[in-house]
Amino acid sequence: MINQIDISNTMFNLQGKKLEELTNTNKTNKMDDQLKKAAQDFEAVLVNQFLEILNSTVEKSEEFSGGKGEEMFRSMLNQEISKNISSTPQTSFGFAKQIYEQMKEKM
Repeated sequence: MINQIDISNTMFNLQGKKLEELTNTNKTNKMDDQLKKAAQDFEAVLVNQFLEILNSTVEKSEEFSGGKGEEMFRSMLNQEISKNISSTPQTSFGFAKQIYEQMKEKM
C-alpha cells in the first residue's frame, strides 16, 4: 500500500532535483554568456588595435587636421566600431568564436 507521506517525500525529492538541475543549468548558461562576452570583448580589443594601426598610416595635413580633439574622437570612434564589428557573427572576424570554443573546451 502506498503511503501519502512516501508520495509527498518522493514529490519533494523530485522537485528538489529539478530545482537543482535548473540552478546548475542557469549557472552554466551564465558562465557560457560570460565566456561569450569575454571572447567578444577580446576580439574588440584586437580589432581596435588594427584600426589604430590603420589610422596611423594615414597622412595628416595641417590644414585639415583637427588636432588633439580629432585624435580623441578618432580613438573613441575606433572603440565603438570595434565593439560593433565583434558583436555580431556577420561582421565578426571570427576571433571571438574561436576563442569561445577553445575556452569552453578547457572548462
